[in-house]
Amino acid sequence: MIKDENLALKILDHISKLTFLDRRQVFSFEKIKLYPSEIHLLFYIHDGQDTNLTKIAKHIGITKGAISQTLSRLQKKGVIIKEPDSNRKNELHVSFTQKGKSLMKHVIKVKGTLSFKYLDYIKTLSEEQKETISNFLDIMISVMEKEHKNL
Repeated sequence: MIKDENLALKILDHISKLTFLDRRQVFSFEKIKLYPSEIHLLFYIHDGQDTNLTKIAKHIGITKGAISQTLSRLQKKGVIIKEPDSNRKNELHVSFTQKGKSLMKHVIKVKGTLSFKYLDYIKTLSEEQKETISNFLDIMISVMEKEHKNL
């Protein structure tokens, strides 16, 4: 039986390791290298989210300047086209190039493959175990968001 304190430390250690692995992950597709911040932003755009820089920054957890720089890098890589929205301040019109559409299909496919690996394990769990994991993940994010605000 694992002690509560040891489990809490194990959780924090695993969060740190996942964060480290995520930051190191470079995705390559047809000679295009994408970094985690770029991939996160591309998914945000792909999912049809708001293109207000403030809202994007808040959702992703980085500054408006970082969002703007990341969008510029993605445009230079030929993945997106960004244009200011003439009707609304801080709004952009962002669309995928053909290369960007192909890239997103590939990224989604790779992410789906990873999801299937987790799905194989999840299928072995009872409904109660699934609910426990889901609740724990929600609480974990809530605690981390509160701590982040306190820093």
